[in-house]
Amino acid sequence: MARSLADAMGGQSTWDALPYLRFDFVVVRDGKEVARFRHWWDKAHGRCRVEGPDEKGRTVCAIVNLADRKGKTFTGGLADTDSTNIANILQMGYERWVNDTYWLMMPFKLRDPGTRLKYVRTKRGEAGAEWDVLELTFDPGVGLTPEDHYWLFVNRKTGLLDRWEYILQDMKGPAQGATWEEWTQVGPVRLSTLHRFQGKGTLLRFENVAAPSTMDESVFTDARPKG
Repeated sequence: MARSLADAMGGQSTWDALPYLRFDFVVVRDGKEVARFRHWWDKAHGRCRVEGPDEKGRTVCAIVNLADRKGKTFTGGLADTDSTNIANILQMGYERWVNDTYWLMMPFKLRDPGTRLKYVRTKRGEAGAEWDVLELTFDPGVGLTPEDHYWLFVNRKTGLLDRWEYILQDMKGPAQGATWEEWTQVGPVRLSTLHRFQGKGTLLRFENVAAPSTMDESVFTDARPKG
């Protein structure tokens, strides 16, 4: 099932071979944009650039080496020099990269080391829709929140994910749900660019999504890159 889902999105090897990914992660609440985080990801060399607001509302930028989480940061377009501020922004950038990319590429991560995948059941809905339901959990120590728990609803007709339900590590109460909609061709792969949260006026939207073959090196070095 995991292999079929990846195949419906263009294929695992195709995804793995993409050198770069560019996108904006946009949070919309009650029809109003409330946050935007801009991402440039050098998949081939394990680097990312993340720009967005910090907890004080300042525009910050983190350029992170994903292997060791080190890098450089900018606040308001100026290079940071305070070590504590740099560490905080780098951590914010890394955590945003983990969270935001997962909402975009999760089906390509189902067979990663440390994942536990189980076929649960077939579910039938209105108008003859049918889903294969997969349960996803993780080994201890995997990722930032290894106690997260997901149920994936894979459409039997399209082979793509229609929605997921989840209980996150810090959540209390019943499982929540979100859709996986607007499957869009991005270079050689298909990605879901819209998620609506069940019973809420909040959605996540991906904009400016692209899989370029190159990125200017200044993206990963300068406060104001050329590319």
